Amino acid sequence: PAQPAPVDPETPSPEPKKTQEPDDEKIEYFGNTRFPKFRAKPRRTITPGDAIGQATPTVKPAPQTLKEQAQQKWRDILSPEKNLESRARIIHDIGHSYFQDIVDLRDNGDKLFEAPKQLIRSSKAHYLPSVSGKTLAGQKTDVIDLCRGKTTLLAVNFNKFSELHTNSFIDPFEAAFADSEDAQVVRLNIEENWAKAMVLQMCLPYLRRHTPKDRHANYLIHYGDVEGLRKSMGIANSLIGYVFLIDKELRVRWYGNGLAVMSEAQSMVMLTQRLIPNKKK
Repeated sequence: PAQPAPVDPETPSPEPKKTQEPDDEKIEYFGNTRFPKFRAKPRRTITPGDAIGQATPTVKPAPQTLKEQAQQKWRDILSPEKNLESRARIIHDIGHSYFQDIVDLRDNGDKLFEAPKQLIRSSKAHYLPSVSGKTLAGQKTDVIDLCRGKTTLLAVNFNKFSELHTNSFIDPFEAAFADSEDAQVVRLNIEENWAKAMVLQMCLPYLRRHTPKDRHANYLIHYGDVEGLRKSMGIANSLIGYVFLIDKELRVRWYGNGLAVMSEAQSMVMLTQRLIPNKKK
């Protein structure tokens, strides 16, 4: 058999080819420092027209006494599954910065997609998830209780900036259905950060004064994590306002985000009219 050629010990071995680092893995720093710049992560948005929400309607648990609540809390503390869920939430909160939402807004704009022009079929539509809180009227309730029985435009806000977006949908909705007893607007104000929640609580008197009194009962405030709501309802950026058209059976039939364009407002009004029952005079 042929013998391999002898290798000259003084001949340098060829250097391995350097794999070029992909652009999306490169880390950019501020000036000459080692502080990395915030970068927007790729948006994970839903496809317009897809069913959103939870597959089955919410079943409320039976009310618990204080003793039962304390026992359940203790079981959750000792539960490995609950501890893993809590750890996963903490890791997500650390990895997702408020500044990433700002950079995402700067790079991708304040609109995820244009709202669909058709209703989601009732047979394919999913249900609105449960979010509890307290209304400006002082009543403890749940968003599904506020929306049940009426065609509802649900506006979800995480901050003052996003109210500009939801108001661009609410104004034409209220103008079209001001005299309707079967259509309503429900506002859901969410604050996940405990420090900001304390500030919001101190600002409640100001919020009540600047919100018409007839809207207090349908203005719900929630403090705490809503990761389940984010995932099921396609909420990709907390700086953007979201609206959802909910039928009287609590199914999500249509949705929009960002500032409404004229075609979206017209579609919303037209689709809402389809959901409102025609009353014979």
